[in-house]
Amino acid sequence: MSIQPRTPETVSARSRTDPRPDYILVGVDTEDAHHIYRTTDETIHVIHNADRTYRYDLAALNRSINDWIDYIQTQRGFTTQHLYKTLADSLTTAEAI
Repeated sequence: MSIQPRTPETVSARSRTDPRPDYILVGVDTEDAHHIYRTTDETIHVIHNADRTYRYDLAALNRSINDWIDYIQTQRGFTTQHLYKTLADSLTTAEAI
């Protein structure tokens, strides 16, 4: 058995207890852009026509994923939404379907 010293190269960049996946699909807006939430660095990636068109750093802007969801719902709206601000929002949408 070999023992490696703990260095930045040997320790995972994600040494945390966060149970969330690295990437979460927030939804697809009315302009057919996919909004992806990267949980490891609190960024939003907007993909349109197979190209990343925008990258927003929520932490640098002192914003949360909930702020982003509100913004998209106000500006464009979602045609499909996979991540909601609350469980109640998720259940309300599921009942409407």
